[in-house]
Amino acid sequence: MVTIDVNMDLGEGMNVEGQVMPYISSCNIACGGHYGNYDSIKETLLLAQKYGVKTGAHPSFEDRENFGRIHLDWNEARFRESVSKQIQQFHDVALELGMTMHHIKMHGALYHATAHLPEYVDWTIKLVRDQYPDVKLYVPSDSLIEQELKNHRLSYLQEAFADRRYDGDGKLVPRSKPNAVIEDVSKLVNQLSMMVHEHKVICIDEQEIPLNAQTYCVHGDNLSIVHNFNEVITALNLNRIKIG
Repeated sequence: MVTIDVNMDLGEGMNVEGQVMPYISSCNIACGGHYGNYDSIKETLLLAQKYGVKTGAHPSFEDRENFGRIHLDWNEARFRESVSKQIQQFHDVALELGMTMHHIKMHGALYHATAHLPEYVDWTIKLVRDQYPDVKLYVPSDSLIEQELKNHRLSYLQEAFADRRYDGDGKLVPRSKPNAVIEDVSKLVNQLSMMVHEHKVICIDEQEIPLNAQTYCVHGDNLSIVHNFNEVITALNLNRIKIG
């Protein structure tokens, strides 16, 4: 049996936290960019505390209308001001509850920008180095940000997505494309099992590519999966995988 970390984006207004918190091992909590405020952060943190789930800040482009999934043309000052503010809000609530920030994971379009665009990678490295040098970043495997975190000896975990399809370059298929999101339990379990046991993934064009990860994401707004998460757990166990 292999034990893995499964993280989920929560505190995003989907009201699924009570369903999934007993089963996952870490969560990324929206902190004011695409969703979230003091009350939602606190409520989600308290549930995580109850079930022993590791918690992290989930900052994004400040664009609630598009749920943080559209790229905004920020400069470095705007990036630093907004991301710092969001993370600080999460940190302050966690501190109030006697909890610590285990990790930071960017959301949506900001996740992709900070993983692959050189200027956003540079801004992220500076921000983490200056303000959060001991906090892990969850970042995509084999990305530019991973290489720069390694070069600067900053802490991170490689992340893979259990409920998203990949293209041949190892990047996520955009949500605007058909079949970008895996909503079937058996397909998700098959993909995740291959990632865990074989360290590879079958892309949307059917080719196999290598993929290494230490944490695996399932999205909290993927309701077809979330509402059947007990089936996911059962199927993973049959595939010699447990979450912990």
